[in-house]
Amino acid sequence: MADLDEFSAPNFEPKAWINRTCVARPSQEALERYLAEVEMRLHLTAEDVEASLQEQSRDALYRIPAAVQELSHAKGDLLSLKQGVHKQLQQLNTNASAAANSVALLKEVDKVKGRMEAACSTLKEATELSQLFQSIEGVFASGDLQKIADMLATMRRSLKLVGNVPEFSGGMEKLQGLEERFLGLIEPKLAAALSQKNGERVQQLSGMLLGIQCYGTVEKLYNTARMAPLQAAWDGFDRGGQHPGGLAPPQDFPSWLPDFFEVILAATNSELRWCASVLPDLHPQLVLHLLLALFNKISKSFRSRLMSACAQGMQHRGQVLSVLASLKDTAESFTRELQQNLAGVDAAELQQIAAAVYVPFESQVSRYGELQQPQMSSQMGAIQVPHPQQDEIDSVLSVMQLSVAQAVQVVQEAQRWCYSISGGTQLPTLLQLSDEALTHYVTSLQGVVTSLRSLALKSEGQSPVDSRRLSRELSELTATDPGRDSTSGEATTMGDPTLVVGLLNIAGALSAQLAALESSLHTAVLHLTDLIDQAIGSSQSHALTMVALRLQQPQGEALQLVQAVVQQAVAQDWRPLPQTMRKAATFQDSVNALVYDVLMDKVKAQLKDTHTSPVWAAQEPESNLSLPSFNAYPQLSVTAAGEYLMMLPQMLEPLLNDSEEGVDTEWLDKVATGAAEMYSDEVQLIHNLSHHGTQQLLADLEYFCNVLAALGVALPAGLSTWQ
Repeated sequence: MADLDEFSAPNFEPKAWINRTCVARPSQEALERYLAEVEMRLHLTAEDVEASLQEQSRDALYRIPAAVQELSHAKGDLLSLKQGVHKQLQQLNTNASAAANSVALLKEVDKVKGRMEAACSTLKEATELSQLFQSIEGVFASGDLQKIADMLATMRRSLKLVGNVPEFSGGMEKLQGLEERFLGLIEPKLAAALSQKNGERVQQLSGMLLGIQCYGTVEKLYNTARMAPLQAAWDGFDRGGQHPGGLAPPQDFPSWLPDFFEVILAATNSELRWCASVLPDLHPQLVLHLLLALFNKISKSFRSRLMSACAQGMQHRGQVLSVLASLKDTAESFTRELQQNLAGVDAAELQQIAAAVYVPFESQVSRYGELQQPQMSSQMGAIQVPHPQQDEIDSVLSVMQLSVAQAVQVVQEAQRWCYSISGGTQLPTLLQLSDEALTHYVTSLQGVVTSLRSLALKSEGQSPVDSRRLSRELSELTATDPGRDSTSGEATTMGDPTLVVGLLNIAGALSAQLAALESSLHTAVLHLTDLIDQAIGSSQSHALTMVALRLQQPQGEALQLVQAVVQQAVAQDWRPLPQTMRKAATFQDSVNALVYDVLMDKVKAQLKDTHTSPVWAAQEPESNLSLPSFNAYPQLSVTAAGEYLMMLPQMLEPLLNDSEEGVDTEWLDKVATGAAEMYSDEVQLIHNLSHHGTQQLLADLEYFCNVLAALGVALPAGLSTWQ
């Protein structure tokens, strides 16, 4: 029999099956015979399968009528069941409607029962309350405080139930009078127990007061008992006796305050442990209220001492900012340690204490501008650039060079003080102060440049120097060390133009450092957004800082000031130092104009009034002799101007080290082009030109153009035309 499972497989391959069958045939049997037997077996198997299918199909057809009949019976049973359930539901609804009246009656009966029970309880409470009012005087006479407290607590509960009964209309007033009598008896005893730290007695007496809901009395007595030593520690500074730790008095308030805070922290830790064991129901609220009451009580005195310390700082070399920053850091360190000791306490309660600690500082922090301005003015005033004399120009330029970095450092130091004192909330005030101070500083530099102009160009308008004197000056300049600094310590006169060229380095350094400072301030203003987010966020650690509390003030003045400057900083055209940058641009223009005029001064002296020279209209002398003709030579004034221009690269060497690349070339081109344009203008003014004058002009033009070509300067169009 063939394996039917193998034939029913979805991946059945006839060829593969035939090959496997052939391989499995006996070796002694012929292939044709074997294949014929296999074919016969397959036919027989197929016939068996066919017969089986016919038999099973016939049996299935016989079972179909019976199955249909069974389905018909099941459908009928289901319909009968559905009808039965529907009848049951109808009957249930009928019974529910009939029972509704009974249920409503039962509800009314239950309400009546409840009212009767309430009336019974009220009568019982009224009876008991009446008895308590009658017997309370006897209990007071006995002096049993615990029994009095229990009776008062019971009377308070009873009055809540029968307080509206006419018989007890004045019951609450009587109860309050009794409670006041009770407080008069228990307060001295509890105060004495608190002062002696008698934990068992305090726990007993406090329990009585808490039973009649006198929480405020317990808190008041606790604060009174614990406030005295803390107040004594604070008053120790005024008495000049001993400081909080019991040692010799410190020299000043800033060095005394940390010891006072240490006393407060030690007392806080001690009271937290004591309250946790004796009054766990009031822990740590009692300690929190004690601290809040302490700092509210000493707030005015704290503010006075703070003002006195700042005033002393103003008198001692302007140390007010250092004093205020030190005191503020001390207060913040105290609040951080207090927060660690009170871990788990509600942030809002901690914030109230931190606000009470920082309140005295607000009046001084809000005066940051008044405190910073004198110190900044003093530091800026120390940066004095003297007005130059003829023999002090190099030293003045050296001082100017150093003063640029010093002025910027003054503002950077002020910025550090701003963050130390206000955490950055007074940055808008700092911007205004810095702008005013730097504007004044740049104005002083502008005055120096004006003085230098009067010295450098005082010879303007004199007659041109002769060629021999100019050659001698140029020779001296050539002999000078090319790498020397224009601000060397030697006394030098304005005969050396390289000194004025050094102003370009100063102006460039000023512009660069002011731009870097302004960028730093702009970034600092934009970072105030993070400060605002931290202050108004939910982080407990940030919410207890002085910065956060300043920005969370109810008036919102500090927050509005910070938000306003942040909104301005978002604009692309906003400048942190607007007046300073405008003044610096004016200073740069003045320096450029001065350097240009100084470098052009000798050229102007040589080429001025060139068109009025008599050589242009001169005629060649007549002679009967046959003389050889010679080429004309450039005039001495043109030669002197050309030699001076050839020395420009050496004069501009100071720009190579301190300025941007290509500045020396730019100035060389600017001065040479200016000289060429001036010469061209002078040539155009020549009215009468003889043959001899033409030859001279050609020689002058050729020499001057060769100088320009040697310097790599393009010829002006007018000069090229004349040539």
